Amino acid sequence: MAKHADKSRAAAHSRPAHKIGPYPGGIGVAVWLNSIDTDDGPRQVRSITISPRRYRDSETGEWRDASSYRVGDLPALIFALQKAQEYVYTTPLAEENDEAGDERF
Repeated sequence: MAKHADKSRAAAHSRPAHKIGPYPGGIGVAVWLNSIDTDDGPRQVRSITISPRRYRDSETGEWRDASSYRVGDLPALIFALQKAQEYVYTTPLAEENDEAGDERF
């Protein structure tokens, strides 16, 4: 269990492989590169996170994260997700390059 906790701490301090945004309201998407252990050894996989919408609390003046998005946020969300998908599809993982070689094209 300690090994898993160490990996979680390391991931919390790592940076995303690719960021899209932020757009108005703090909306953005990040593509993360994660390493998982499999029966065949370590393998790299990607995950996507969507940043929460940000707003300033009118009473305290502090910035807060919203748990929902407004209808006007949808174009930025869709655009950011499409860009993340494009990045994932056009940027192979290192192990994909090793396995496929030049025959992939």
